[in-house]
Amino acid sequence: MPRIEHIHQKLYAAVSQPQALDMDDWHRCETTHCRAGWITTLAGKEGRALEEFHNPELAALLIYKASGYAINPARFYDTNENALADMKRLAEQEAKAQGEA
Repeated sequence: MPRIEHIHQKLYAAVSQPQALDMDDWHRCETTHCRAGWITTLAGKEGRALEEFHNPELAALLIYKASGYAINPARFYDTNENALADMKRLAEQEAKAQGEA
């Protein structure tokens, strides 16, 4: 099972780039994905294989779980604004927790 170290920080770094987040489509192009699409993309070849075997939503759920976070799948259907705010919040919490460790 693919695992992404510092999943929230890596995800937020990817989605906060210009035109990188589109919550209306799993994968719009090589550099624009939704939240689940970014998770499978960040997981590399293993993430893509998992997505092809299952589907983007289940693959992303499994990668999140393997990476230590149980996400509510409803978060894959947020608006761009709500998704970005949630991903930023989680990235900041993760960074803070690392600083305390």
